[in-house]
Amino acid sequence: MRFGIPIYLHSKNPSEKTEIKIDIDYDAYVLSLIKTGLSAENPSLFKELFEKPTQKCYATSVFFPNATFTKNSIILNREGEMKLYFSTANTNIGINFYNAFIYLNHLDVSTLPFGHEYLADVKKLYTIELPKITQNRAIFKTMSPIVVRDNNGRFISCPTNTTEQEIIKFNEALRRNTFNKLKDSPMLASTVEELRFKPLKMRKTVRKSFGLNIECTKGIFELEGNATLLNYINSGGLGEKSGSFSGMISLI
Repeated sequence: MRFGIPIYLHSKNPSEKTEIKIDIDYDAYVLSLIKTGLSAENPSLFKELFEKPTQKCYATSVFFPNATFTKNSIILNREGEMKLYFSTANTNIGINFYNAFIYLNHLDVSTLPFGHEYLADVKKLYTIELPKITQNRAIFKTMSPIVVRDNNGRFISCPTNTTEQEIIKFNEALRRNTFNKLKDSPMLASTVEELRFKPLKMRKTVRKSFGLNIECTKGIFELEGNATLLNYINSGGLGEKSGSFSGMISLI
C-alpha cells in the first residue's frame, strides 16, 4: 500500500514574494504534519507509534521537484512544491494513515504550520500500485537512503566499492533489523536469514535528521531472499529509521 501526497508551502506573510527555502534538516517539520493527521484520526495508534521508541513497519520519503540544494538548505520550486510518499505492508496502518492524510487535505491551509515561516497546503493523496515480486531476486533503487547500524550502534554504509567483509557486516546488520521488525510475523521472520543485499550502483551519503549527521547509502542494489519477504520490504521499507524519511525503495 503506497500513497503520494502533494504538498505546497506558502509564506505566512502572503505579501512577501520571497523564495521558499527550508532547512536541509526538514524531518521534524514533515513528521509534525503526519502526527497532526494521525493524532486526530486515531489517537491510540498515534500513542503506540510515537510516544515510545518503536520499529516502524512503514517507510516514508520526500521529493522536491526542481528544487535547488545547498549545504544547509533546500530552495523549493516557484510553486513551493514537495511530495511526501508513504508505504506500508500493514493494512491497518495503511488505512489509518490514509485517513490521516485525508484529514490534512481538508484542513484550511492557515491552520497547518510548516516550521516557523511557512504554511502547508496538503493536497489530495493518490495511490501507487506496487508490482508483485514472484522470484527470489529483485533489483531496487532507493527513494530515501538506507540507514543501518552495526552491533555497536554505529551507522554504516554499503557503497559499490565496499569490501566483501564490509558487505557481510552490512548484511548481518540489515538482517538483524529486518528480523526485529517481524516479531509479530514468525513465519516471515524465519526467512530473514536468506536475505542478501548486493550493492550495484550505490554510494555513501550523509543526511541530516533531527540534528544528527547519519551515514547512509543510496542508489541501485539487488536483494535476494524469499519472495514474500521481498514484497514486504518493498512495501514497508528497508533498514532503520524508515518512519523518518529513510529506507523507502522502488522496484526497477
